[in-house]
Amino acid sequence: MYKIAICDDINDHLKTAEKMVKEFMEYNKLKYEIQLFDNADLLLSEIEKDKYQPDIAVLDIEMDGEDGISLAKKINTWIPHCQVIFLTSYINYAPDVYETEHVWFVVKKQADSHFRPALEKAIRSLEKGETTIPVILVKDGSSYMAIHIDRILFISKVGRKSFIKCTDGEYYDTRRPILLIPEQLREQFIRCHQGYWISKRMIKELNHDEFILLDDTRIPVGRTFRDQARKEFFDMYRD
Repeated sequence: MYKIAICDDINDHLKTAEKMVKEFMEYNKLKYEIQLFDNADLLLSEIEKDKYQPDIAVLDIEMDGEDGISLAKKINTWIPHCQVIFLTSYINYAPDVYETEHVWFVVKKQADSHFRPALEKAIRSLEKGETTIPVILVKDGSSYMAIHIDRILFISKVGRKSFIKCTDGEYYDTRRPILLIPEQLREQFIRCHQGYWISKRMIKELNHDEFILLDDTRIPVGRTFRDQARKEFFDMYRD
């Protein structure tokens, strides 16, 4: 199921984009779910509340409030796998979009010939698992912080919260790890205990009942998770 967000502050353009997406997905017999947003703040609100992580985002650029380019930068950081397609009336924005990771820049007048290839490329990228910057979005009070997974040693459950141990600091989040770690990034971690998720790239050694990380932190391997944790560890070194 592909989740597709379309954001445009002009209702007719929003509906036109929706129609083009539906025609493409149904022609290719792909399962999909579309959500429409008439401003960037609504889309950001859904993302920030952890209710929504689109696979493809079709964004207008010139909108009331936050513009599409600023919106795309946040999507790049918060949802690394999301494929961004710009759909705009103004070709003069073309140089600016290269500040973002995006699939295609489509001018609305040329959408009949260019929008389909843009969607095809987005689907191919998703199938290949291509991402931009892999990060975990950590809620710090009322704001959000993007933490690159290369910095994360492990995430542990503390009560109903998460403790995030990084190479350069420590953080807390009000959500449990299972909700904190995006589904598309879970394969980057091994769950080795009821309350521990460790970063695969940070493992130095596996003993019988514990992982030793690069900073020499020792993480216990729970009996319930032992077989699966060992399998995932050894799978990392198989061709």
